[in-house]
Amino acid sequence: MKHLINNSLRTKNMIELLQAMGINLENTGVSCKDERVVFKATTEIENLAAKLQELLQKDAVKPALSRMTFAELISDDIIQATCNETSAEVHKQSCLSLFKLFQNAVYTLDQEQEYLEIMLPSPVYEPLFNLLTYKYIIIEDGKIRFSIKEYLKEHKEEHILIEGESPLLFIHADVFESQKVFYAQKHLSDGKVEVTPYFFVPNAITPPEYHFVLDTSASMNEQDVRMGEKRLTILKKCVLQFAEALFAFQPDAVIKITRFNTETHEVGRYRKADLENLTCDINTLNASGMTRLYATVAEQLASLQKSSQHNNILLFTDGTNTVGNDREQEEALERTVRSLESGTRLIPARNKLFIISYSAKQPEVLYRVAGVFGSLVINTNSSDFMDALSEKDQLQEWAAARELFTCRLEFAGSSNSDTQTEEYVRSYDMSGQFTALEPKYCNSDETLHLTIKDGNGKTLLDETRSFVQMPGVVMEEHAPPVGTPVLPGSAKRVKSLGVFSHNDGAVSTTDNPVQAKTSLETATL
Repeated sequence: MKHLINNSLRTKNMIELLQAMGINLENTGVSCKDERVVFKATTEIENLAAKLQELLQKDAVKPALSRMTFAELISDDIIQATCNETSAEVHKQSCLSLFKLFQNAVYTLDQEQEYLEIMLPSPVYEPLFNLLTYKYIIIEDGKIRFSIKEYLKEHKEEHILIEGESPLLFIHADVFESQKVFYAQKHLSDGKVEVTPYFFVPNAITPPEYHFVLDTSASMNEQDVRMGEKRLTILKKCVLQFAEALFAFQPDAVIKITRFNTETHEVGRYRKADLENLTCDINTLNASGMTRLYATVAEQLASLQKSSQHNNILLFTDGTNTVGNDREQEEALERTVRSLESGTRLIPARNKLFIISYSAKQPEVLYRVAGVFGSLVINTNSSDFMDALSEKDQLQEWAAARELFTCRLEFAGSSNSDTQTEEYVRSYDMSGQFTALEPKYCNSDETLHLTIKDGNGKTLLDETRSFVQMPGVVMEEHAPPVGTPVLPGSAKRVKSLGVFSHNDGAVSTTDNPVQAKTSLETATL
């Protein structure tokens, strides 16, 4: 099953944040994996750990750094293990004695970065270790697997450093997210300060309504050359797989399914508890008739214009429009696009409309329709639209809720007459990532009042900060490539806002340097 949490976006933005805050990530792999931030450093792990403690301190109190070896983790869990038999202590001592024989063997971090693993020297050891019940250890596939995921959940406030030849540093994402905003700061030789805020965009509490709009015209009975089955057969499997993934990602989600051929009909609306009904309804779909593509798109647009909610639409078709007058319908779609472009920004920001086109070149007007919602027309040679989205790195992006944020900045000098106010809006995917806002230049005597609200007017950030020239700060004629870190809670801050970026797995800052920030009016998952 595909994973829909946008770890790639979170990883990329985390690297950008840390580098801007003056953290040296040379020869360091960084990965945001669900609730874990993982650092793989080949050198300078102690220095990296110290810098992160400094960055994440609160009220001048640094988070604790717990150092341990993999062998210590395993041994401690064996000691704390339980057993139904009266000879529990004997079993523990036996396991400890056996483990000492291979405790110095190489351990690895699994692909999902949930377990630290070490191979048992022989399969005959597995039954003995399985006599005990552990808190974090699992014995399977000839391995001892330690759940660093569960361990970190119970040690959220600590930074966990696993020492060894390939040291690993684990920090719970909540430690970063609780800060809400970081400020990267550079002092310039003219007395001004350049500050870049990094604002935490939270995960959506309420998921968008997901829409699958499916072409069931007669051509869907034809063979998918790549997959070796009928197009509709593959499409059905894909819908069911994607629905399962969406409900795992957003248990409270609603999925609406619409089919179109010569006519367009709603198949149904489903929640997680309705998965059996959804499966039955999808499996009964048949392919016949023509392709009422333009009118179906127009109806989707009309629905979005009336909705005040978040809607993520995915329309799949294997052909071009064959119902009605093409020219008239294209002109009508163009008028709707212009109306959306000139109207409230909330509708384009809160909705997505991706079109997946199998073996058919779509007209420019459909690209315009998708573009107004910051979405794409994706051409594919497979009826599996999940693969089509994945190949374009758009799977997580399509699944994320997107919101319009209002940013208000009020900054003032020593007198009230110097007060200036700036307000504007930006749309961001709500994927639980830090977003770099636009840098601003301020005087050292200025105060900033920064407020960020979502599209419903809920205040996400409201704080006032002053700029104070700190003793011993080196004045620079030219700002260095990385900002001088400003710790959360310190008296140095900023003005302004701006933008977003995106892009799974660990990213090495040596092999994959962070690119310049991407300015998006519409965002990402």
